[in-house]
Amino acid sequence: MNRTDAPARTPAGAPGQQPGPLPPRGAPGPVRRDGQGPPRPVPHNDGYGYDVDRVDPRGPVRLGDGRTPRVRRRRAWLQWLVWGGSILGLLLVAAGVYLFAIRPLGFGTSLVAFTAALVPVTIVLLAIWWLDRYTPQPRLTLVYAFIWGAAGSVGLTLFFGGFFTAWISPTEPEAITAEFLGAVIQAPVVEEFTKSLGLIALLCWGRRFIGGPIDGVVYAALIAGGFAFTENILYFGQSFHQAQAMGEVAVFWQTFYLRGLLSPFAHVSFTALCGLGLGIAAERRSLMLYFGLGIGGLSLGMVLHALWNGSTFFIEVDPADPLAGFLRYYLTVQVPIFVLLAAIAIWLRVRERRILRRQLSEYGRAGWFSPDEVTMLLSMRRRRKAEKWAGRHGALARMGMRDLIQAAVELALDRHSVLFGRPTRRSRMRERELLEIITADRRLIGALTAPVVREVTPPAANGAAAASGRAAPAVRA
Repeated sequence: MNRTDAPARTPAGAPGQQPGPLPPRGAPGPVRRDGQGPPRPVPHNDGYGYDVDRVDPRGPVRLGDGRTPRVRRRRAWLQWLVWGGSILGLLLVAAGVYLFAIRPLGFGTSLVAFTAALVPVTIVLLAIWWLDRYTPQPRLTLVYAFIWGAAGSVGLTLFFGGFFTAWISPTEPEAITAEFLGAVIQAPVVEEFTKSLGLIALLCWGRRFIGGPIDGVVYAALIAGGFAFTENILYFGQSFHQAQAMGEVAVFWQTFYLRGLLSPFAHVSFTALCGLGLGIAAERRSLMLYFGLGIGGLSLGMVLHALWNGSTFFIEVDPADPLAGFLRYYLTVQVPIFVLLAAIAIWLRVRERRILRRQLSEYGRAGWFSPDEVTMLLSMRRRRKAEKWAGRHGALARMGMRDLIQAAVELALDRHSVLFGRPTRRSRMRERELLEIITADRRLIGALTAPVVREVTPPAANGAAAASGRAAPAVRA
């Protein structure tokens, strides 16, 4: 990536501007060092008064020269076609899952199970929203991740699960052996593998979707949340059938308590380890780390999944209080694991803020951002206030402010990732594009928020004010 004074896009029909690209507000002059050198020229205002002076647009030099040829980019219509086709295919798979797995439960039972499954998935989505809101991902990819977990991975698990169980099972297994192999071996291996395929698809489509650890965790959590949502519908539906057959509603509420309230983040914790490994590798831009950390995180997630499922086989059950043994295991084993993973997620959020502060401050020292802008971009509260202020001047100004914030965040994170590896032509081009977007958004916001009619003071009023020692009232021209 390279800081170059690339031409900025300008809103059509802006007052006082020539059509086509506009130069930045102030041409960068020589930088004074120890008082030596000629004075820097005073930048002039070309009509908008919102741009920031670029002091050193080419620093740091290690990012390379900005005169790099354009690289080939995917066409926008092709991107939308692929994404639309992918989501449409997943929706067809979801229809198949409903017809072959959920519909046999009956309409009433499936409706009860669906309603109950909304509780844990809402908890998961709120946690993901909090984790992602500081550096939000594209909504289309977030929707894709959830649908992949709820439909794609479930469909693949239902299709390949039986073949895998038959492959690892002996010729004539006992009931307890078949149950153990299905819960402790087949489910962790097949389910975690099919969920991780959604992450691999995002990596294959473009590195900009998973550019760091927190991106990998967010997408992995969404995939796992979607998978758990569909799985909970199946479990709650079967439990509701059992409760009706036995005449004991406690059977259903016990399942809802264990899966919906005690363990809504179980699948999220397992799959997030694979997402964390792939995110670290993406940030370091290392092919070896993709294999090492990706397979390592996937394997560790499978182990934790097997530990969770296998607990039902080695925990002593007290007939008088069946849940007592599980709750002791849950508090001593699963809760510490969840607390550790939650602490890692919080630390990643704090780390991301530090990355933004460091990289945006460096761009600020080069003149691309003012200190107030850096402060605004680091605070969610200040971002909302900035969008609210821009919204008072119209929806277009609010959209421009939101676009500026998103481009600045992506700029800082991309630069942080580039510093770990060798910059490429694509990374330099992407930086220039983001800087052009930021400059264009500034000018658009300045054009929409500046007063249309200037306030001037007539010469006669100036003389009267000077004689009386008071400021003359402003007269609108």
